[in-house]
Amino acid sequence: MCCIRKGKRLSYSYSYDAIILAGGLSKRFGFDKCCFTINSKTMLERVVEQFEKPIVVSRSYRKLDNAILVLESGDYRGPIKGLEEGLKYVKKDRVFITGCDFPFLTRNLVDYICSKNYDIVMPITEEPQPLLGCYSTPFLKQNIKKVDRLIDLILFSKHVYFIGTNEIIRADPTLTSLINVNSIVDLILRPIRIYSLSRLIIR
Repeated sequence: MCCIRKGKRLSYSYSYDAIILAGGLSKRFGFDKCCFTINSKTMLERVVEQFEKPIVVSRSYRKLDNAILVLESGDYRGPIKGLEEGLKYVKKDRVFITGCDFPFLTRNLVDYICSKNYDIVMPITEEPQPLLGCYSTPFLKQNIKKVDRLIDLILFSKHVYFIGTNEIIRADPTLTSLINVNSIVDLILRPIRIYSLSRLIIR
């Protein structure tokens, strides 16, 4: 794997598409959290701007620049259904999957995660974070209909790489990319203090 520095961001030789899931019910937030504004930008806009032409899957129309909007219809089935719809537009062999509720996500961390060539690569804090993960596209297309939850894809993978916070700090020294905003309270930025080690699972 080759790595070169472009300005302040490291650029890795692996390329990937990005899917942003923006069709959740936001029950804990109280209203559509993707529309919540932080420093003059919505949470969704903050995530979208980290990528070139990401695939945004939503259950309602959203005005977005520089993104492919995919409208999900039918009964709500959580992230898996949204992912199935988004996968139809993925062209590259790897795809990063996230949601609008990681508004402090940095492209530098995403590049680092996707530079590792395994079926599944995701951070681990107290538990694995499948909505901050980079996945093999052929693996996803082969197994997505076998699961009801994104985390269950781990059961079908031959090799999963969990990136611990001890390694994530190389790409995001403050670990703010890992902050998941499910309620207004989560916006009181608390530093991630969990220390976790990276590990590779091979079956």
